[in-house]
Amino acid sequence: MQNSTATNFHLANNKRKAVYSLNGILQGLVADQQLSEAEFLFLDTWLRSQKHLRDDPDCIDLLDLVTDILKDGKIDADEMEDLTTLISDIIEYKVVTNEKDSDLVNECLGIVSGIAADDILKEEEVNYLINWLSDNEHLFDTYPISAIVEALQPYTERELTNKEATELLALFKQITGTQFMQTGSTDVHPLHFVAVEPEDFSHDGLRICFTGTFDKGTRKEVEAIAQALGATTKKDVSKSIDCVIIGTQVSPDWISTSYGRKIQKAIELRDSGHPLVIMTEKYWTTHI
Repeated sequence: MQNSTATNFHLANNKRKAVYSLNGILQGLVADQQLSEAEFLFLDTWLRSQKHLRDDPDCIDLLDLVTDILKDGKIDADEMEDLTTLISDIIEYKVVTNEKDSDLVNECLGIVSGIAADDILKEEEVNYLINWLSDNEHLFDTYPISAIVEALQPYTERELTNKEATELLALFKQITGTQFMQTGSTDVHPLHFVAVEPEDFSHDGLRICFTGTFDKGTRKEVEAIAQALGATTKKDVSKSIDCVIIGTQVSPDWISTSYGRKIQKAIELRDSGHPLVIMTEKYWTTHI
């Protein structure tokens, strides 16, 4: 019975995350009051990957319309207008209750993903995001929103240059892991941008915390590999560790997970001056 209860809780929690991500992505896609073909394809791909939304009425309506649009292999202006109208209605009328800060973080990451989906950043999209953030100032110290706020600060009272727009778009893609135009996939690893690749890396005497889910094996298995090479492994992030290694299988809503809180703490320690190295599993495996 306990296992069943826990499973139901996780399923409900995952659906909640997906709903807020959907709400954010839809806002991001139409932040400039338009929907491009690239954004349409991003939405189609993302919707079809969301197993937790298969019974969500709004997701079903979106998928039905997308399927109808794709029947003849063409996307005309009227079809885009119909889809944009449906998206706008969902944004306006979708009921999401009892918002938590983690819900809003997922929504914000969804907005940024939608904005970055087509590899084009417009002034209207930046302004939409700035306005959303100004309505949620209590999140300014929450990572990664703090990084987004810092990046946007110079542009709250002036327009972006083309170079600045390119740099800001690159940051948005790093934060969310959005690489749809490069890969055709909505699968992401949104934490590469916080990690580094040190020139020299030795396990000997190193105190390491592994967090997340790993391609290389279970947590115990990757810890055993590091221990065999001379490292000491720790369960929690603190000033008593030297390195945090992030598993490859990271979801876009990492911030609201238990391992996400470890990563956030590691970033805060590093940014406060503690000599802490944050690495991805991909780089770590080159040293084992």
